[in-house]
Amino acid sequence: MLKIWKVYGDGRHNAFTSLVRWRGCLYLAFRSGTRHVRPGYPDGQIRILCSKDEGCSWDQVALLGSSELDMRDPKLLATADRLFVHSFGYRDPERRDAFVSYTEDGHSFAPFQRAVAEDNMVIWWPLQHASEFYAGGYRYHGNKKDIRSVFYRSDDGLRWRCVSVVHDVPWANESALVMEADGSATMLVRNDGQRLNPPASDGHPVIAKAQPPYTHWKTQRLDRIVQGFAVYRLADGYLVAGRIYENEATHTAVFFCDGHRLTRLCTLPSGGDTGYPGIVGEECRVWMSYYSSHDESPTPEIPHPASIYLAELDIAALRRAARV
Repeated sequence: MLKIWKVYGDGRHNAFTSLVRWRGCLYLAFRSGTRHVRPGYPDGQIRILCSKDEGCSWDQVALLGSSELDMRDPKLLATADRLFVHSFGYRDPERRDAFVSYTEDGHSFAPFQRAVAEDNMVIWWPLQHASEFYAGGYRYHGNKKDIRSVFYRSDDGLRWRCVSVVHDVPWANESALVMEADGSATMLVRNDGQRLNPPASDGHPVIAKAQPPYTHWKTQRLDRIVQGFAVYRLADGYLVAGRIYENEATHTAVFFCDGHRLTRLCTLPSGGDTGYPGIVGEECRVWMSYYSSHDESPTPEIPHPASIYLAELDIAALRRAARV
């Protein structure tokens, strides 16, 4: 069962979504700019919307930005006292740094501050487990061969430190993190090494797992390429959603993952520049945000416009249909 509707579209490039539930409301964050990326131009701002009626209607509560940086890829983290917004500032092709903002009332957000003291560190999908904060991410470098996925830890959600390298292969970068009930960590790590010359990998993401203190990771290669993804824990596996390339086209698709195999549950209306979902779930009912440019008209100023969509999915029904 699928219910899908457009949440936001203004003719600009709106992309890279994050979705959480906080104090009974849904909060949705995404980057809004004129280009997917615009080096040397502080183009991207982080737009945050709130819905009090399960995603049917939305109000903007914040537009966060920088006069010097292209702010990108927001990731929301909901705690009892605060709603955090982690992002990174793109300065130029050689530099990107982790930043964080937060609100305690859902309306007034603190200015962005550095989240990691070290330069060229990016935080991806932070979360709280017990009384600690954890996140995946990557160590950036202008030379793509030197990019590596890493694991972070924080005491307060504001100041983060790198704990370990997760997947030590060239251009292992974005990730999605799940903290398991036993305290172990599971990360889905994106590989882009197939784009290097010579290739450093086949581009398939890996599932990486570690026990505390999260310094030694075991990886298993997934059976197909998925990018710009999110992961949601189910009782017997994982829900994985992200961008796929198929028949010379791109789409955002949803899969069931039983460890290393991906079984497709559905393909969402999407195309062109698309992916980067956010997932909020209650048992087998899931809300999923994502972006897509399949229904947009380009202009000279904005050559690749994209809009934000929300899908409501019945995962149990989709799994029955897919027989998984």
